[in-house]
Amino acid sequence: MNLDLKKLHELAKPRSSAAIERAKMRMESYGWRKMSQDVALAIMHHLRVNGMTQKDFANKMGVSAPYVAKLMKGTENLTLETINKIEEVLGVEIVHVNRPYETIITAPFSKIPESNVTARSHRFSGNTVCSQYANVFTSVNYAV
Repeated sequence: MNLDLKKLHELAKPRSSAAIERAKMRMESYGWRKMSQDVALAIMHHLRVNGMTQKDFANKMGVSAPYVAKLMKGTENLTLETINKIEEVLGVEIVHVNRPYETIITAPFSKIPESNVTARSHRFSGNTVCSQYANVFTSVNYAV
């Protein structure tokens, strides 16, 4: 089979300016569209795990069911407020923000004999030190 490029160019229609604009828009919005798809997949997963319908999810978020359907398409440019609502309703972190200014310092546990236990339970940054361990901090976050 011979390929006649001249005939192909004669038959091929040039792209319209609208098609070119849509292609440019898709290329420019690729980053947030990919993230939107990831959020939609995460929502679908958590709805399935929790046995929640889209309508239940919409009611808990305080939005309409058609809006949730738009979210589930993965083409919606989400605001931080919307992402926060989604996370609150599902009870999980959907979008993670790297915090390079936080360092987690973890001290190893060292068990002490029961007879020497004099420390009381203390609460530091949401982590409790057990009374069987003397002044040992676990996973204390310090801003550096």
